[in-house]
Amino acid sequence: MALDKYEHLVNQFPAVTAEEWKSKISKDLKGEPFDKLIWHTQENIEVLPFYTNEDIQKYQLHIPQKSTSTWQIVERVEVISIEEANKIALHALENGATSILFNLKCIPISDTQIQTLIQQILLDIAPVYFENFVPENKTILEKFVPNSGIYRASIPEQHTITEELVWALQKGIEHSATHFHFYIRQNYFFEIAKLRAFRWLWNQICALKGLDNSIQITAETSITNFSKEDENYNILRNTTAAMSAIIGGCDNLIINPHDIQNSSSGFGKRIARNIQHILQHESYFSELQDAAKGTYYIEYLTYMLSKNAWEKFNA
Repeated sequence: MALDKYEHLVNQFPAVTAEEWKSKISKDLKGEPFDKLIWHTQENIEVLPFYTNEDIQKYQLHIPQKSTSTWQIVERVEVISIEEANKIALHALENGATSILFNLKCIPISDTQIQTLIQQILLDIAPVYFENFVPENKTILEKFVPNSGIYRASIPEQHTITEELVWALQKGIEHSATHFHFYIRQNYFFEIAKLRAFRWLWNQICALKGLDNSIQITAETSITNFSKEDENYNILRNTTAAMSAIIGGCDNLIINPHDIQNSSSGFGKRIARNIQHILQHESYFSELQDAAKGTYYIEYLTYMLSKNAWEKFNA
């Protein structure tokens, strides 16, 4: 069927206003107040039972686009043995990871060791990042991995998303950061809106200060709600959190193995990579830029999180 026929079919159904929806819902409530359906969140946001196209006119923000529609599949490698860490990193890259994050565990590292750690990794294809490094090693790391940069401090999981966004803005300004790291929890739509809101907020900061607004956002699935008894459920938690991160617009994604709380296995890491492969290559999540754009509810959440964070940041 041609596109114009679809449009003709849609046009046969008259648009319904927000007031008409509310009137219908109030009638179905049979005397119960409409406000009973309004959800009051800890983010100081009132969530209505429905949203319409009319809301887009009030709440849609211009979210800066990422440089690409896809994302890097990042695998964290703990550096206990230099040679073993290199071996693990190469194995991850051979099996679907596209970027490596080395956790140096605050242990000093020499020129020779860093060369051994990254040997055979094609840095122009597979970016390498570092976390938990001692300050004295920053120069060495930048010397051998000049194009990948140094991984910045993570954004802690604050009590509310608003606090998380404000903390990120403050630390970003303090350290002139270009790389931000967020944990993604199970509040599906709010986590999507969180990353979108941060891109908009940081763009406002850069406009005011005359800075380049090009940033990298790394998202990592949170393990705070992981179950030790039913580990397989953690695979589902990882998947929904990963979807939030991707739709929200992350540049890099770390999925923690579902069995991480019981000493993650090679199997757990493989499942974590495969979740990203399915989302990227079979579910086509990498085909769209800002897939949430125009969605009534998410646009509203993005606006409200941005508004609340900006007010708190400037208080």
